Amino acid sequence: MIDMRIIGDAAVLTRLGSFPERLQRRLSGVMTRLGVDLGDAVAENLSGRVLQRRSGKLAQAQNVRLDEGAEGLMLSLGFDNATVPYGAIQEFGGTTRAHLIAAKQAKALAFSLGGQLVFAKRVNHPGSRIPAHSFLRSALAELAPEALATLRDAVAAESAA
Repeated sequence: MIDMRIIGDAAVLTRLGSFPERLQRRLSGVMTRLGVDLGDAVAENLSGRVLQRRSGKLAQAQNVRLDEGAEGLMLSLGFDNATVPYGAIQEFGGTTRAHLIAAKQAKALAFSLGGQLVFAKRVNHPGSRIPAHSFLRSALAELAPEALATLRDAVAAESAA
């Protein structure tokens, strides 16, 4: 999960609380648009820029949420780990353990080995080392300068009004 927040010490929060309600509405709208932009950047990363799209499940499992709480506005973008348990290992990298792969809905598994088509009821997978393919963090890093400028402009425009 990646969070983009407007936070600060008590003085900053008190100052934000003293701004008119319309600033909070403006910031909420800005954060909502930034959430859409961040979601689009992640979707682009999952469509070949960082990872090749296979089933589209990872892109479909992403969710964007804007919360307004005591700490301020918080924009969260992540994915449902129960739906796509491989999302975290793609984002951060890691290793998988050796495991058995068995045919469940067919009589055999079919795969290519040394240029030959091979059939087996089960195979022992030796495990894998998966490199990081940051589709979330890289999208946020690319959007961060624009997001900060947009938020600063919104506060400046409202302060000047």
